[in-house]
Amino acid sequence: MSTEIPWNTSRMEFKPVDMTISYNGGMRFTARTPSGEVAFPMEAPVGMGGDGKTPNPIQYLIGSLGGCVGVKILLALSDKGIVPDDLTIGIHATRVKTMPAFFDKVHLVITLRAGADDAMVSAIIGQTLSRLCPIAAMFAEVGEVTAEHHILRTSSG
Repeated sequence: MSTEIPWNTSRMEFKPVDMTISYNGGMRFTARTPSGEVAFPMEAPVGMGGDGKTPNPIQYLIGSLGGCVGVKILLALSDKGIVPDDLTIGIHATRVKTMPAFFDKVHLVITLRAGADDAMVSAIIGQTLSRLCPIAAMFAEVGEVTAEHHILRTSSG
C-alpha cells in the first residue's frame, strides 16, 4: 500500500517566474512582478547597511520556505477533509561559515490545531519537504532539512 500523497496536476506550478528588482536608494529595493500587481520592499541586512525595518532577502527566503510548506500542508489536509483551526511554522536555520554561506541545517517546528491523525500529518510533512515544496527541496540540495510536528487536538478531535 502506497503512502504517497496524491497531488492534483492542477496544483503543479511549472511556469517561469519573472521579477524586477529596483534600487530605491540607501540599501533598499523593491521587487515587482511584471504586471506590477505584486510588489514588496526589501533591504540589506543591518550589518550590510540596512536599518532593520524591512525584511532582507535572506529573511524573505526563510519566510518563503515557511509559506510554501504551509500552503502544501493545508492543501493536503483539506484533501482529507481537515481544516486546521491554527497552523504555525517555526524555522531555525544555520549557515556554513564560508562563502557563499549556504544553509547547512534547516529545522521546522510545525504546530497545528486540528482533529488530525499523527501518522497522516507526519506523512504529509515528509512529502511536503521532499517533493511538494520546491523551496524545501532546494534547501535539501545543499543541507539537511528536518521537521518535527505537534498536534494540538481540537475539541472534536
